[in-house]
Amino acid sequence: MPSDPDRTTRVLHVAETIRGGIATYLNELHPHQRKTLGGGNVHYVIPSDHRADLTGIDDTEITEFGRSDRSVSGLFRMLLATLRAVHRLQPDVVHLHSSFAGLVLRPVLLLKRKRPRIVYCPHGWAFSRETGWLSYQVTKLTEGILAKITDRIICISRDEFKEGVRAGIEADRLVLVHNGISKNRPLLDTVSAIWPSEKTKVLFIGRLDRQKGYDLLTEAARALEDLVDVRIVGASVIGKYEDEGRALPANVSLLGWQDRHQIEAQLEKADLVVIPSRWEAFGLVAIEAMRAAKPIIAFRIGALPEIVEDGVTGVLCEPVSAAQLAEGFRRALKLDLPAVGLRGFERFRQLYDIEKTHRVLNQVYAELGRGDQIGSEQQAELQSDLPNNF
Repeated sequence: MPSDPDRTTRVLHVAETIRGGIATYLNELHPHQRKTLGGGNVHYVIPSDHRADLTGIDDTEITEFGRSDRSVSGLFRMLLATLRAVHRLQPDVVHLHSSFAGLVLRPVLLLKRKRPRIVYCPHGWAFSRETGWLSYQVTKLTEGILAKITDRIICISRDEFKEGVRAGIEADRLVLVHNGISKNRPLLDTVSAIWPSEKTKVLFIGRLDRQKGYDLLTEAARALEDLVDVRIVGASVIGKYEDEGRALPANVSLLGWQDRHQIEAQLEKADLVVIPSRWEAFGLVAIEAMRAAKPIIAFRIGALPEIVEDGVTGVLCEPVSAAQLAEGFRRALKLDLPAVGLRGFERFRQLYDIEKTHRVLNQVYAELGRGDQIGSEQQAELQSDLPNNF
């Protein structure tokens, strides 16, 4: 790390996949980091097939690696691309996103003679996912070992922070930096805004996989065919659920991945946003919905109860099942949805501004640059300036 106090910190972000929430996280953060740290001091290593997901970021600020799917060869190419970028750019901080990047790169970066500081954001602990006992124990043990060679671990919600502590990770290595997005919505692609339906219009945005509860949504929608019209924006990341589209009920439309302007147009027309995830570290879609003044229906899991106030800004269901989701829809349809959405918008304005995310994260980088250890009092200040009202 630089000893010159006037030298700007150089940050390299690395992710094995960015499709979905990580892309949103990086897109929202980039203009603030670039303004603060300067052009050429923020760089990204990402898969080439996800390049279009990063918007407003110049090609000179991105190193791509090829991969056809999530495989050992793809991880190896990510490793090589990262090592080349580290050699070429000499970053002060390598900021790793999600568990695969963290697993592969932390041990290798430790071996470098003049290594950068390592910041890791799991975007949801691997051991917090739905898994068997042995997998849970192995992933928890692995994260615990790798935490010892990580300078800071960024937790994006209180739930993620508490899960890390319960898993035995030292609290001094964990820093709570809540996700945020810009207060200004992207421009709407009005061509995509046509949604003729007499039913309640429900929007899902995300990957079509088990975590995101795609199967639970389609099953619940089938039970509510006369009440809701569901649009799904997203697709499978690794191909597992591609054939599910053949079995969709008549009131569900699969739109595939769309750009940010098209998604905002879909949000504008929706009456309700559904987040049927089985586990979720944060749920950026939730605050995107709140920014658009849309009510949310979700399960009471992970960080979602921190974001969604049941009966106030949306509806929380439990336990996780298609039947409970269908019941949650029935509850939601009895509410004044526009009024619920407006209350969500006010909550968003108070709590989830990307400028707060950037400010706290930049302070973490600065602390590492000075070689400081964050004490308990500093840690409390860094973790959040949000009201303690969850």
